Order: sequence, then C-alpha cells, then structure tokens
Amino acid sequence: MPRAARPEDARFLAWVALASARSHVERGFWDLLIPEGEDERLAFLERMALAEPPSWWHWSLFLVAERDGGPVAALSGFDPADPRFAKPDDAVMAALAASGWSASRTQAALVRGEPFFRCVHQPEPGAWMVESVATRPEARGLGLAHELVGLVLDEGRRRRHRTAQLSLLIGNARAQRVYERFGFAIAAEKRDPAFEAALGCPGIARMMCTL
Repeated sequence: MPRAARPEDARFLAWVALASARSHVERGFWDLLIPEGEDERLAFLERMALAEPPSWWHWSLFLVAERDGGPVAALSGFDPADPRFAKPDDAVMAALAASGWSASRTQAALVRGEPFFRCVHQPEPGAWMVESVATRPEARGLGLAHELVGLVLDEGRRRRHRTAQLSLLIGNARAQRVYERFGFAIAAEKRDPAFEAALGCPGIARMMCTL
C-alpha cells in the first residue's frame, strides 16, 4: 500500500522530480538549469525537498509506493493556491541562493531555462494539482503509477476540489494513456520552437479532469 512520504525519502524524491521533468525525452527543466552534472542536480533537488518554507517539491506533498522494502514510485498532489507553499519561481531562486550561486551564475541558469518557461501552464483556479510522477525503471509495468494517481485524486476530492490539473510533455503517449483512464483530457497546449530545440519535444500540454 502506498504511504505518505517522509523526510528521509528526500533523495528518492529528488530523483522523482528529475525523472518526471525529463518525461520521455533525455533532458528536462532541471538539466537546463543545472547542466554541471547529475550529482549536483540531485543534491539541489534534495535540498528543495527539505527546504522551508515548503515549495511544490516539498517531501510532505508526496505519496510513495514501495517494492522490496524501498521506494520505487511517487507523485505529489497539492492545492497550488495554498499560502503555506512558496511559489515555484521564488522557491527555485531561494534554493539557488542557498546553494551559494553567484548572481551571474543564477542569471545564466535563468537564460538557459527561458525556453521552458515559454510553455508553462499556470494553475487553473480551484484545481487540485498533480505533479512529479515517476517510477523507477525496474518497477514499471506494475500499475504503481496508476494506483498513486487514483489515491492522489481521491485526496483532491476529500479536499473538495472539483477539478484536477497536470502538465504533460507533448508526445509522452504512455503517461497520457494512464491519465486518460482517470478522465483527464488535454485542455490546452503550448508549443514553441525554442522549447523543442532545448528539450526535444514540441511543448507542454495541460490536462484536466473532473473530480
């Protein structure tokens, strides 16, 4: 049975954030922001998972599925309007500052990330947000993501949200089929040539479903 994440899951959740951002392509947003190496990216995202005030990547927002005694899949669900959580842009900037980045290095990172921002969808008012969905390769095909999505949508219903929203890199057909089983459908797409040149897919789709 999946469980609520714990602070000690932070390293695994860093991998989840990185893998979900890459989706079905080789590079994602975090690769653009931190091109220096995988260890630095994971360390940065681990700090994000533990940072206070909490952000959209905080450990407390995640559900985790385990296999053979260890975490192998996770996702997050949350109300993006909850004032307890730092806005994504503010949280990333704070984490960069906490990591000791200079102003020039931070600016260079934001320039690299700019193509991604062109295709970001803002949260729809009142929607329950589903984010950072990923499963370890050795545990794929076992229905873990399907189970986690069902549970996180149930949580949205308990909190009286009427709709749920998620973002999907265009072309990730396998993930799209999973979400469609729960009633999600593509509501909007943002495409941009610079995004495709940077990440290898046309852009980002916003999927919505009724809860």
